[in-house]
Order: sequence, then C-alpha cells, then structure tokens
Amino acid sequence: MELRIMKNVNKKHIISFVLIVAILLAFFYYAFQTITGKEKNFTEFFIINLFPCVFIAFMDFLIINAIYKYFKIRNIYFHITLGLFVSSLFSILVIILGNLILGGLSIFDADPEIIKSTIFIVLWNSIIVLLIEIFFYNQRQIEAENKMAVMEKEKIQYQYETLKAQINPHFLFNSLNVLASLAYEDAEKANLFAKKMSGVYRYLLMTNEHPTVSLKEELKFLDSYIFLEKIRFENNLLIQLNNNTDGSRKVIPVSLQLLLENAVKHNITTSNQPLTVHIEVSEEGITVSNNLQLRKTADHGGVGLKNLQKQYALYNKAISIIKTDNQFIVKIPFLD
Repeated sequence: MELRIMKNVNKKHIISFVLIVAILLAFFYYAFQTITGKEKNFTEFFIINLFPCVFIAFMDFLIINAIYKYFKIRNIYFHITLGLFVSSLFSILVIILGNLILGGLSIFDADPEIIKSTIFIVLWNSIIVLLIEIFFYNQRQIEAENKMAVMEKEKIQYQYETLKAQINPHFLFNSLNVLASLAYEDAEKANLFAKKMSGVYRYLLMTNEHPTVSLKEELKFLDSYIFLEKIRFENNLLIQLNNNTDGSRKVIPVSLQLLLENAVKHNITTSNQPLTVHIEVSEEGITVSNNLQLRKTADHGGVGLKNLQKQYALYNKAISIIKTDNQFIVKIPFLD
C-alpha cells in the first residue's frame, strides 16, 4: 500500500502540497506578528522560511509513509499521535541545528524568541502532519474502492464464465444425443434423464445471481449432473461421494460440478482407462481427487479453476491444488 501511495503522488499533488505549505506559512506569519507584536518584512520572512518549511513538510511526509510501511498500526488515533510525536521531534531538531549553524547559539540558551518560534513551528508542523494523514486516508479509500471495483468485476466475470461454460453447445449437444438414444431404448430412463437435465439448467440459471449456496443444494445439483454423466460414460466413469458434514455449510455455486467437469474434460475416460473421481466432504472442507490420465488434445489452460480461485479469494479463502504423477487433487474450503 505504501509504495502504491508513493507512486500515486504526481505533479499535481506536489504543487498542491507546496501551495498549502506557502499558505500556512503566510498565515503563521501574520499570527506570529499579531501575538508577538513585532513586525517583520513579509517578503524576507517568506523567502527565508519557505525552503526550510517545505523541507520539513517533505520529511513529515516521508516519516508518515515510513510509519505506515514499517509499523502495522491499526488504531488510527495511535498512528496519528506517533506521527505527530516523531515529526515534531524532527522539526525541533531542525530548528535547533539551524540556530546553531546560523546564529551560533548554544544548545543550552533559552532565548524567548527561539522558544516562541519553536512553538509556532511545532503547531504549523502538526497541521501539516494532519493534512498528510488526510491525504493518506483519502488514498487508502480510493485504493479500497478500486480494489472493490476490480473484485466485483472479477465476480461478474466468473459468473459469466461459469454459466457460459456449463450452458455450452457441447454439453447440450451431448445431453440431447444421449436423450435421443434413450428415447428409443428406455422411455422411463429417458424421462428421468430429461428431468435431471432440466434440473441442472434450472439450478444454473437460479444460482447465477447467488454468491453462495448451501452444501445441501450444491450436492443435490451435483447428483443430477452425475446422473447425466454416468448415463453418458456408463462404467467408464466412477464417482465416489462421501459426505460427513452438515448440509448447511456454504460453498460457491457450481464449484463441485466445475471440478468434476474438469476431471472429465482433461482426462481419458474409456473402458480400458476408466476415470475415478473421489469427492470427500468433511468438516475441514471438500476434497475432489481423480486419477491422472491426461488427454493430449485437452485444453490445459485451467481457466475454470482460475476463476474459481478468484471467486474464493473474494472471501479471503484459498483453494489448495495438488498434482502428483498419478493424481490431481483440489481442496476447497467452506465459506462459513
């Protein structure tokens, strides 16, 4: 965050910063003159003090940025207090060193004018620090809003990709072919296949706007999808499902189906090389694993899995992917 804020400091910010310093310097000139009763040449006062004040203000900015970078302080009040304390110490040190160099004063001299100047500089410095804190707060807000916009965009993109991936011509074409064959061979099974197929599409359409669903709903949908795939691949596809947890747990809709579809899409599924998929549901999460026998012609881009990872990342959850010589394992957490 700190580096991004530094990068966001453009020429407009620098010019505005210098102008604010100049305006505050002018204000404190008249305040100092009113309180002390001593008149000083404004031009001389302004020229002499502008560069040191800009330098102090710039160092204040670096100090506040360093505090953000190296001290992970969540309490904003403590953060501002620390920034004011450190920057005030620095400005007092600059005043002392400046007077030692220019005026030849001893560090132990207690000149009232120096004390008054120090008080005004500390007050002026405090205002600068507060303005810098406001700037940092504004930048964090903009960054958070941009991040939320990106996350929302990725979420919408995921929903679109998921729906497009599932309601696609290949899946529909294969399902209709199977349905047409069943209509001649087994009317009762064809009727059941049509109902399951209808349920799959109904679920896809209904959950497109739902960010999460219950495990019970997802497993019910998965059961319908498994039925369609088992009719299509028969004994070439073996699916084992073990559920040992409460059905009220929350998951991303279509996530299990997507993992099952990935296994079928990327692996050989024949009588000589049957594909076996294990789905294990426990209190820790869901594990989907399959034996690895990759197709040479399959697309290995992993777009669907990457989209699923991004969707879980919206909830600060991570998907674990393990690939061995003979197995592909994906572990997804619950969202509650």
